[in-house]
Amino acid sequence: MAVPKKKTSYSRQRMRRSHDHIKIHPVGTCKQCSESCFPHHMCLKCGYYNGRKVIITKAERRSLKRNTKES
Repeated sequence: MAVPKKKTSYSRQRMRRSHDHIKIHPVGTCKQCSESCFPHHMCLKCGYYNGRKVIITKAERRSLKRNTKES
């Protein structure tokens, strides 16, 4: 098994770990509901992506269930 001959200096250790920091994710706004969401992702609040409806949200699903029970 390989064993290091010398102790790594603090400078070299910190230079190696310079890329391990936490990155801040960019945040955009939804064009439909103006909520904050990640760019190139669908909006979790309204279910739109790039100007078209992609999924049915939980709130819409609940209202559909209520409408079917009433009628």
